[in-house]
Amino acid sequence: MDKLVKLPRETQAVIGGSVLYLIFSFLDWQQVSIGPISAGASEWHGVGIIAGLLVIAVLVWEAVRLMGMKVELGPVTPGQLSAVLPLLLLLFTIITFFSHSTARHWPAWIGLILSIVIAAGALMRAKGEDVHLPVPKPTSTE
Repeated sequence: MDKLVKLPRETQAVIGGSVLYLIFSFLDWQQVSIGPISAGASEWHGVGIIAGLLVIAVLVWEAVRLMGMKVELGPVTPGQLSAVLPLLLLLFTIITFFSHSTARHWPAWIGLILSIVIAAGALMRAKGEDVHLPVPKPTSTE
């Protein structure tokens, strides 16, 4: 526990936000109530499955980094992967948020906010680690 407290705030935001996001992903992102009866669907429905798997990937990758394991990723640096995974999580959370807009329930809003916090923390950490994300080169139409 002391090791987690000593981590930089950006890393704490990524890890803590990801754990909370995973918990909230199992709550009803859509819910309809008629009297005492309620029915709903969690994020783990439709395209939300991708976001759920991405948050698990973020947590696994952060655990790998915390343990100091060296993983060969080819041309991708560990810092780049630490920035790209949360950005993909944000993208698929936004897609899920808008595709599950019927009867949207409060956990969807929390999930959206958490994905923004996770991505912001990851980008701030990437900036501090001097990580440069690859930018695709424009194609010529000549």
